[in-house]
Amino acid sequence: MTPAATEAADAPVTHGYRAVWRWHFYAALWTAPLLLVLTLTGAIYLFDREIDGWWNGGIQTVAAGPTALPLARQEAAIEAAFPGAEVVRVRLPRDPAQAAVWNIRNAEGTPVDVFLDPYRARVTGTADPRWQPMTVVRDLHGTLLGGEVGSHVVELVACWTLVMLATGIWLWWPRTWKARGAFVPRLGTTGRRFWRDLHAIPAIFNAVFVILLVLTGLPWSAFWGPQFAKLGEVVPFVAASPNFKAPPKADGGAGSDPHAAHKAMAKADPDTAKIPWTIKHVHAPEGTGRGAIGIAQIEPLLTRLDQARFGGGARIFYPKGPTGVFMISYVPDKAEGQRTLYIDPGSGRVIGNIGWSDYSPTAKVVEWGVMTHMGRQYGLLNQLANLAVCLVLIGSVGAGLTLWWKRRPKGELAAPGLQTGDRMPRGIKILLGALAVLFPLVGATMLPVLAWSAWRGRAG
Repeated sequence: MTPAATEAADAPVTHGYRAVWRWHFYAALWTAPLLLVLTLTGAIYLFDREIDGWWNGGIQTVAAGPTALPLARQEAAIEAAFPGAEVVRVRLPRDPAQAAVWNIRNAEGTPVDVFLDPYRARVTGTADPRWQPMTVVRDLHGTLLGGEVGSHVVELVACWTLVMLATGIWLWWPRTWKARGAFVPRLGTTGRRFWRDLHAIPAIFNAVFVILLVLTGLPWSAFWGPQFAKLGEVVPFVAASPNFKAPPKADGGAGSDPHAAHKAMAKADPDTAKIPWTIKHVHAPEGTGRGAIGIAQIEPLLTRLDQARFGGGARIFYPKGPTGVFMISYVPDKAEGQRTLYIDPGSGRVIGNIGWSDYSPTAKVVEWGVMTHMGRQYGLLNQLANLAVCLVLIGSVGAGLTLWWKRRPKGELAAPGLQTGDRMPRGIKILLGALAVLFPLVGATMLPVLAWSAWRGRAG
């Protein structure tokens, strides 16, 4: 059968259908390979703790004792084992049978994760945090290992996935409502119809969940995320917290860059990628300089975290730079348990205390979305549900690529052709225009596509 005949076999082909199909085709063709990478790495990262526990099992697992040693004793053991090292951060165990992970920069300036038995102050092993399996998977998922450029490419893929879904839903929308072919795949058929059903029907059931994953991931994107956060400076509903415009300050005032402390931490420790979006975008306080305050004075403040209710997830970041502060970052599985404390190392005074009740409505939605995106908010059920969404997405993208490959003439791209009078439906134009405005990178990349289409139209 010819492409036109097979199109007619499923539904009437209108001028609008061909125009929308063309946009869906190009959006899908360029996003599909990268979307498969992002989906696969996302599915793997859902189980980061399980994989880390298996990979580092020999050095992460310890025999639980009655009481962990004070953090000052543990710190002294680290300093004795690594003379000249600078302690950057400690990640406290989530489970009694786990080691504490002390991140240091050794005498050569190389970052090292040191696993320490918290009951015996004994080093059980070390690892390079830059090359831990889940660090590589996370970097692939977030930047395609391409740094800042890769982050923008990932954002483009995510936003164009919304274009692909919007046009795909329009193409799927039944002209005649029958269960088979609209909601139930016609598995007894062969050829184009078989692959079309395997592509479209699982995708339509999955679409809402994929949109949710895309939208909950966008606050961490390279361009859209910071621009969205900046709205908080003028729109209280979007502001990360009451501290967003009026940051807590130590005696001596804040510097010119309100986010300097978080930027310094990020350079010192990649683990700051796990700081909540809300905290990343609040104005970080500054300290009054180094004093006699150390980890011994910081440890009692851990009682301010509701770990009895929400479980583990506490990390302590050491001061960085002359005005750096101690930061206790508590990110349990449930977003509503989050809390961040800033402590001035010069005076020991708590100069910032930000919890769930301080978050704006938008910040609460974002943090709930992030934890749901990561498969944390609702436990194992959340992990398995997200995994199912990822697997269905991989399958539907694979079926779509197979459909294209089978129907394309050899050696040709086989993009859907346009005929005289083919026009995009008004509703799709409005929707794509809204996406272009909401997500500027989509709008910017639509312009050359529209210019090329116009040129092709005149050339034809």
